[in-house]
Amino acid sequence: MSETKVRLTEKILTVLLLLITVGALTIHPAQEISTSTLGGDKLDTIFNIVSYLILFYFLLIYWKGFLYVITKSPLQFILLTIVVFSLLWSQDLSSSLTYMRGLIRLYFLAIYLAMRYSLREQMRLIAWALGTAAILSMFFSAFIPGYIHQSPELGGMWSGIYGHKNELGYMMAWSAGVFLHLAISGHRYRWLMWAVCGISICLIILSRSTTSLTILLTMILLLPFYKSFQKTNYKLQVIMITSALMILIVSSVLLINNADTVVGTSGKDLTFNGRSDLWELVMSKIWERPWLGYGFSGFWTSNAASNLRATYDWASNAHNGFLELLLELGFLGFLTFVAGFVRFFVMALTRIIYVAKKPEDYWPMQMLIIIVIVNFSEARLLTPSWNWLMYVTTSLSLTLSSQQMPFRKSLS
Repeated sequence: MSETKVRLTEKILTVLLLLITVGALTIHPAQEISTSTLGGDKLDTIFNIVSYLILFYFLLIYWKGFLYVITKSPLQFILLTIVVFSLLWSQDLSSSLTYMRGLIRLYFLAIYLAMRYSLREQMRLIAWALGTAAILSMFFSAFIPGYIHQSPELGGMWSGIYGHKNELGYMMAWSAGVFLHLAISGHRYRWLMWAVCGISICLIILSRSTTSLTILLTMILLLPFYKSFQKTNYKLQVIMITSALMILIVSSVLLINNADTVVGTSGKDLTFNGRSDLWELVMSKIWERPWLGYGFSGFWTSNAASNLRATYDWASNAHNGFLELLLELGFLGFLTFVAGFVRFFVMALTRIIYVAKKPEDYWPMQMLIIIVIVNFSEARLLTPSWNWLMYVTTSLSLTLSSQQMPFRKSLS
């Protein structure tokens, strides 16, 4: 994929959009201290309006490009269409509408990023946003009262600018991963890449997020595997892929199984095994509406979930992204996502085998690893969040890269 020359003003607007999306501009104290952002809830509204206006501006300028990208990678669009139509059978229409708007906004941002920037350019833009979030989290937790948890069950755990230690750990796993790959790829500001990577790792440790540490260690351990993978024959590649995936799944389950993680502010210690009782009830609900589910973000605040919530008062989601997707969109939505996920995996693997020259070229595959591990114990698969943005934009970018995107020069 050729590098695209993008005007400075457009790059500034892009970085602003990413800063808003990564949460670097809406700073949250520890949630037991305050649920409002620094500067008040109106600040959230202002930044949401700004992001919509910028995206609308991009859509007006590059509407042909948006249509082109959608047609070249239809699986994400089909999944989003299922989300929209799920309003017809949603058990909580208000909640579905609220979260659906955020999902659509990030989908259009993903299209724009894939259309205007190569994967390597995207990594550098993402680094600006995540690096800012890491530095602000370190500053606020280290020097300003109220950004470290004080409740008995979370006491001393850092929450940074995100309000909860799990959210901080999750975002810093992305940050550490991006800066690690940029640093070892010989970026000209390598010392800065290593410094921010170190800050991100420190924040993961200070947040005591075991899942995030698992993600980081897994990415590091897989780096030499990718390198050796390029030098093997086809049969050995298949064996190595299968073995790596099995090791990844088993090790992730074992590590998370022995990690105490705190859900919400209920004060209830919950291990991976403790979730299994919840998952049994969730599965029973899935089989009640197996094909279409309860509508996007329409289950947990509906009457259908009342008995389940009464039994598990700490549960506001399935604490598993794959089960949450089945619950919301049934097998129709789940199989559509799986088709897109498998396609992403094949394209990321192909990039490693035939294209990769530097460790930063392994990033798409590493991204899938983050998504899989996180969604063992958290419901982040199809939500208006950083996870969804990174998944969609990278999938679209890989698609366009493989097709060499012939219209890119006409957009410059």
